[in-house]
Amino acid sequence: MEKKAISAVWLAETDLTNLNAGIGGSNLVDLKKYKKGGVDYPYVSGQAMRYYLKEGIRRLVSSDKYCVANDKGETCGAIESCILCDLFGFLTTLKEQGAQIRVSPIKMSPAMGLLPLNDNLTIDFLTRRKPQQEAGKLSGDIVNVELGVNIYKAGMSIDLAKIGVEEVIEESDGKRHRKFEAKVEDEKEKNERLKLALEAFKNLSDYSKQARVLTDFTPNLLLIALQSRYNHLLQKAIELKDGRKLNVERLDQVLTALKDETIYAGLLSGTLDNEDDIKEVLSSHNVKLMTPTEAIDQVISEVK
Repeated sequence: MEKKAISAVWLAETDLTNLNAGIGGSNLVDLKKYKKGGVDYPYVSGQAMRYYLKEGIRRLVSSDKYCVANDKGETCGAIESCILCDLFGFLTTLKEQGAQIRVSPIKMSPAMGLLPLNDNLTIDFLTRRKPQQEAGKLSGDIVNVELGVNIYKAGMSIDLAKIGVEEVIEESDGKRHRKFEAKVEDEKEKNERLKLALEAFKNLSDYSKQARVLTDFTPNLLLIALQSRYNHLLQKAIELKDGRKLNVERLDQVLTALKDETIYAGLLSGTLDNEDDIKEVLSSHNVKLMTPTEAIDQVISEVK
């Protein structure tokens, strides 16, 4: 059966870092936070997650393969020649066409921290030096920075049918119809764009504030699927309970619902407290377990 989507959900454990700052103040670089049950948790916005993936793609291709947004935030909109406009969509004004919207084939969720901030947060400070006002004197500000250790849950979905095509509405016999108009005719080129996105996912690295707090945000636990039906059900497969234990009952239920799809799993040892239970559930569903990088490589090898 033809594959309609690639879906992934993962957990990423970070070292002490601040991946995405909130509003803060002039002397505070805080973490973005959400509240659940009256408790603060960190998160990384979906916009930031998309940016990390975009930067990963930029590192893999020459600069003539993509555009850079202008001072109004508009991009070229030429999906036949621009990889990023094709994969990530746009809202722009095109010459002789007016305003145009392209829905992104790639969808990224925010990365939701799963460990409470109260137990995993510290305040560090950095100094911002200013030009000397008087000879022999130094001036500057001390800025407080919130840093945290956490496990984040994130997700991604790629709508394969929309890569390299434009969705248009046409009228005939008094009725309006939707159709896909191919902008990239070469199937090999579309496959290469998809593989670039997956390679970038495997090599995420351009997060904010990494000059001083270097960490890695690639998956520790990953489920990635080649799906014959487009849905986001895999996003429900990962849930932590009792601290660092995965809810294996939930995992079993979601894998049962997706029994007809091709799913691979990747795990780095030492991430969760009930890894033996996880392996048992995966084995019962014939889901092959490897490292996260190997799981992504397996999907890349099957892209057609």
